[in-house]
Amino acid sequence: MSYVCLWSPSWPTGADFPADLVASLLGVSPRVAVGERSLVWGDARGLHGPELAHAMLRVASDYGYDDAHAGAAMTPVAAEVAAVYGETPLVIVKPGQDRAFIAPRPLQVLSPSERLAALLHGLGIETCGALGSLDAESIEVRLGVEGVRFWQRARADDERWLFRVPPRALPSASLEWVEYGLKDPERLLFVINSLAGTVCTALAARGERAREMGLVFSLGNRTQRTHVIRSSRPSAEQKRWMRLVREALDTLTLPDAVMGIALRVESVTGNDGAQGDLFDRGFASAPMVESAIVQLTDDQGDVVVEPENSEHPLVEERTVWKRVESGAWSVEKRRHARRFLHAPLSTLHSPASLALQLIPSPKIVTVDTEPRRDHEVPVRYLDGSEWHEIIEVAGPDRVSGGQWDGAYAREYFRCVREDGMMVWLFRGAEQRTTDWFLHGWWD
Repeated sequence: MSYVCLWSPSWPTGADFPADLVASLLGVSPRVAVGERSLVWGDARGLHGPELAHAMLRVASDYGYDDAHAGAAMTPVAAEVAAVYGETPLVIVKPGQDRAFIAPRPLQVLSPSERLAALLHGLGIETCGALGSLDAESIEVRLGVEGVRFWQRARADDERWLFRVPPRALPSASLEWVEYGLKDPERLLFVINSLAGTVCTALAARGERAREMGLVFSLGNRTQRTHVIRSSRPSAEQKRWMRLVREALDTLTLPDAVMGIALRVESVTGNDGAQGDLFDRGFASAPMVESAIVQLTDDQGDVVVEPENSEHPLVEERTVWKRVESGAWSVEKRRHARRFLHAPLSTLHSPASLALQLIPSPKIVTVDTEPRRDHEVPVRYLDGSEWHEIIEVAGPDRVSGGQWDGAYAREYFRCVREDGMMVWLFRGAEQRTTDWFLHGWWD
């Protein structure tokens, strides 16, 4: 059972309804609501409906309402009809029987308006079952929106929202001090980190993620400064929020020393949502880049690297990533990177061109070739279990160099497949090797 309806013909209506009775009913029901015609509703979701109905009747009897009636059903309309028009003080409607229970009842049990009652009387419809047997289209044409809603109730299709869920306060934490003021960003970060731990733990316990958090600074001049921090993706991770806090403090200027800090969640979302892929074009955006960077730095620590390029003949050997020592990555560089990430796309526009997507470790593939002058050219290749026909070939582009064990010699071919993709194949040019490799593709 989901709903229990309690009604008595003798208790007062409207503002005269006894408030202490409702308070006593809350002792046996988790939620109680007083509706139209002074019907009292008890929330039986997750509870044993008949037991809750008996308990509510006992409370009403203790207050002198021995003529109280109760009805329990899966829908509000069936529980209301059972309480007001039931033959016994307690009527239990079996699950799945709500529509059948009200079908033989006259339409008056659903309290139609005078206009609607007259129209239904003119159509010769007298019972809930007769009305419910009609189709929705004919009801809408003849009776309009009001008639459709009444028809739904006659079919025990009742979507009334009887119990309002009180909004839960969003997590927050604060700390104040009066003997000194703080201006050092590192000390402020220490305090905020402690507050963030409390807030993020509360979010995780609630199964929620924050989209926005507000930092409220209580200043020595008796004013407050509020700074809202937004994450590109909702999160309950303390490290992610602290990284955003550090970035905010880099650009935030406060007019006086800080005497207190509060961290509060401004908006939340549930833990549902699509998992983005950085390499999926539908998700390839600044938020996804930020998420990937956050995950990497969470796993590897605050390590910053920069590319160092050379003119090595082998493409995979040209770029080396070197770690930037602490302090070398300046605040100005970080700000410039943030401005680039969040800049409008129109300012970053460049002519469309093909980009080489390089496989870090060349992949061995099976290649069929045919002779052409002094070399062999690929005509198709096997990648996994699928053969790809090659319709155009440019090459070979020969590269050689190195000494002793590091010597290399390759023949590169730029190939166009039958599906239009341009791939990069090569093979070792030495006489002793016959292996072919897929090195990348253009898109």
